[in-house]
Amino acid sequence: MKVYKTRNNKYIVYLPDDVIKQFGLKEEDEVQFLKYNDSSFLFAKKTSTADSFKPLNLTLGEINVLKKLDTLRYADRTSANVAKLLNDQEKKTLQGLVDKRAVYLSKAKGSYGIVAAVYDKFLMRKKPGSVPQQPKKIVEAPPKPVPPQPKIEKNENVIRLETDGYIVLPTESEASSLSLALEDSIRSGKVLGIRAFNKKFYIVLRAFFDKNSGKVIKELKEGPKKVDELVKSTSLSEDGIRAMLYLLSEQGDVSERRKDVFTLI
Repeated sequence: MKVYKTRNNKYIVYLPDDVIKQFGLKEEDEVQFLKYNDSSFLFAKKTSTADSFKPLNLTLGEINVLKKLDTLRYADRTSANVAKLLNDQEKKTLQGLVDKRAVYLSKAKGSYGIVAAVYDKFLMRKKPGSVPQQPKKIVEAPPKPVPPQPKIEKNENVIRLETDGYIVLPTESEASSLSLALEDSIRSGKVLGIRAFNKKFYIVLRAFFDKNSGKVIKELKEGPKKVDELVKSTSLSEDGIRAMLYLLSEQGDVSERRKDVFTLI
C-alpha cells in the first residue's frame, strides 16, 4: 500500500484489490483504524468494529481446538486435513471460532488461520487459569571481609628521589628494584630514567626535569659548556646536571661534543 498527500494536506491510502475483496468493501463504506500497540493499528469496517474487537473469552474446548489446529503447518490446514483431524463436536467448535472471528478460512489459500491476537493470548502466553510462578528469590552471600593490607614502607632510594628530584644508581639491581617500586609512575610519565655511557642509572622526577631543563638549555644557547661550568651557572649539583644533560641528549636536544662538554643540536 502507498500513502499519497493531497493539496489540502490530507493523506489517502490506496488499498490492494485482495484487501477490498476480503473485507467486502464498497464505495462510501466507513472504516477506521484502532490502536493495537505503540507502533501498530488495526484496520476494520466500522460496522464490524464493535463485534471484532470486544474482549474475547474462549472455553477450554475452543482452546483445545486451537491447539489441534496449531499442530498443522498453515499450508496444511486445508478443510480436508482439518476434517480428518477433528471429530464432529470439534468441527462444530471450529465453526464457532470462525463465527467469533478467532479463526478465519483464507479464500485465496484455502487454509484455516488463527488470528494473531488470539494466538498470542491463548497459545503463546500463559494459559487461562494458570497460576503465575513467583520468581525465585536469589539470596546473595555477604561479601567476604577484606583483610587489612600491610603498610608498605618506602625504600631509601624512593625517599631520596622524592626529596632531591633525581637519583643516580650505580648498579642494575638497584635500578631494577627502584623501577619496580615506581612502576605506575614510570608508566604514566611522572618518572624518567636513562642509563648513561658511564653505566650509571639516572632517575629523574618529571617535575624536576620540567623545572630545570630550561635553565640548562638557556646556558647552552651561549655556546658549548663543560659540566662544571653548568654546575656553577645553574646552582645544580653535578649529578643533577648530568641527569638533565643525559635526558636532553636522549631527546635529541643536546649533544656531548667531547668528554663532559655539551652543546645544543
